Amino acid sequence: MALVTPCTRHLNRSQGLPHKVSAPTVFPTDWRNEAISDWAARQYRTVSLPDARLDKRLLMIAQTLAAKPLDSINQACDNWAGAKGAYRFIENNAVTADALIAPITDAAARDAAGRGAIIAVQDTTAVSFPRARAATGLGPINDAPQGRGMLVHPVLALRPDGAPLGLLDLQRWCRDPDPTQDTAAKARRSIEDKESGKWLRGIRAARQALDDNVPDEQRPRLIHVCDREGDIHDVFELVAQDDDGAIIRSSQNRRVVTDDGRSALAYDAVAVAPLLGTEILKVPRKHGQSRRQATVALRACPLTLRPPTPHRAGAQPRPAIPLWLVEVKELNASRGVKEPLRWLLWTTEPVTTRSVALEMVRLYKLRWKIEEFNLVLKSGCRVEDLQFQTAERLAKVLALYAPVAVRILQLRDWARIQPDAPCTLVLTDERWRALWTYIHSKRPAPKQTPPTIKQATLWIGRLGGHLGRKSDGMPGVRTLWRGWRDLDLLTTMFILGDP
Repeated sequence: MALVTPCTRHLNRSQGLPHKVSAPTVFPTDWRNEAISDWAARQYRTVSLPDARLDKRLLMIAQTLAAKPLDSINQACDNWAGAKGAYRFIENNAVTADALIAPITDAAARDAAGRGAIIAVQDTTAVSFPRARAATGLGPINDAPQGRGMLVHPVLALRPDGAPLGLLDLQRWCRDPDPTQDTAAKARRSIEDKESGKWLRGIRAARQALDDNVPDEQRPRLIHVCDREGDIHDVFELVAQDDDGAIIRSSQNRRVVTDDGRSALAYDAVAVAPLLGTEILKVPRKHGQSRRQATVALRACPLTLRPPTPHRAGAQPRPAIPLWLVEVKELNASRGVKEPLRWLLWTTEPVTTRSVALEMVRLYKLRWKIEEFNLVLKSGCRVEDLQFQTAERLAKVLALYAPVAVRILQLRDWARIQPDAPCTLVLTDERWRALWTYIHSKRPAPKQTPPTIKQATLWIGRLGGHLGRKSDGMPGVRTLWRGWRDLDLLTTMFILGDP
C-alpha cells in the first residue's frame, strides 16, 4: 500500500478527558455573520507555507472555491490570470497536501472548544479520476482494470445535534497496483501496517488536533462513531486508553464474557437481555424498498470482549475490553419488507434505560453526515473530474475542496437548526435579492425584509428541482448544490441588470 502522506498526528497523552457542560445551540458567532474572506482567514489561520506569497495565494484560492464550489478551477477563477495562479500553486512542490490540511483541522478543533462532547465520525471513500487515468501514483480502487484512484478517510467533527464543525483529519493513500504479499504474511503484519490502521490513525489525529488547539479546561469529550469496518479489537483498545467514547456497529458475533462470568456469543447474550422498551423508527427509502416506519425492540447488556489470539510470535498479551452491546430489532415486519431492521451497536457508554438506548441509536445515525460529506466532495465539488497528472497534486486539490464541502453541509443545516433566522446569515444581500426576484418575477423593494433561512433554503432547493411538497421534507444536499450552482448565475444576471 503506497501512502500519500496521510495527515496524521501522533498522540502522547496519559490523562483522561473531563466531561463538560452541553454545547450551545448555535454556530460560533464568528461563523454566522462572516463573509467568505473571513471564513477563509479562519480556516487557514495557522497555515505556514514556505513563502508568505503562497499563504496569500492560498487565501485567494479558498475564497474563490468557496464562492463557486460547483465550478471547475478555470470557471471559478473567472480569468486566466487567476486560474494560472491557482495551477502554479497546486504544482508547486513546496506546497504539500499535509500543509493544506493541518490548518483546517486546527480550525475545526478551535470550533469544538468549550463543548461538552463532539462526535468524531470516520469513513472511507474511493475517489476515482477517470479524466486523469495517466496520473502517476494512483492505485486500484476496485477490481476493474480502469478503476484507478485514491482512498480518502476523513474524520468529521459534529456537534451532538449533528451540525458539522469541520475535519479533524483527512487521510489519503493509493494502493499498490501490484501487491505480492500472500494472505498469511498479511495476517502477521501489525494493524499499523495494514489499511485498517486508518481507524487508529483517525482516533489519534482527532485527539491530537484537540491537544494542539484547545486548552484543557475547554476540551470536549470525543465520541468516535464508525460503521462495521471499524469493529476491530485494536480500535476499542485505543478508545479505552483515554476517556473517549465510541459507538461502532458490530460486524461479527464475537466470543464474550457476560456480566455474571459466563462465556457466550455476543448476539445470543443481548437477545435474551431484558427489554428496555420499544420505539417507532423512520426507515429511509432504499433500493427496492420505499420509506416506512418500523416498530423496534431495544435491548442492551454489558459484555467483555475477549482479546484476539495473536498472529505473531512473541506478541504481547492483549487486554479484555468491557463494553455494552445494544440491539435494535424490528418487530412484526410486514411481508413486503425484504430485510427487517436489526442493528447491533457496541458502545463504551452504560445503556441501562430506553432513553439512553435511543440516544445511542440517534448518535450512530449521525454517521450518515460523513456519507453526505463524501457525496458533496466527490459529486458536488466534482473532484472526480480533476485532470492533474500526479497523485500528490490531486491530493492537494482534494485538500482545498474539503473545507468547502463542509461549508456546504453547514449552510444546509442552518435551515434545520435556526429556521427562522434571517437568510443574511448565509447569503449576501445580492444573492437573496436575486433569489427573491426569480421566485416572485419582480425585484424586491429596497426595504424588503429578507426571507428566513428555511424559506431561502426551500427556494434554492426549488432551483435544484425540489418540488416542495409536504411529503418531500427539506431539500437534500444533491438538490441544494444544483440550486446553489444556478443561484450563482442568477446573482450574476441580477447584478448586471441592476439599474
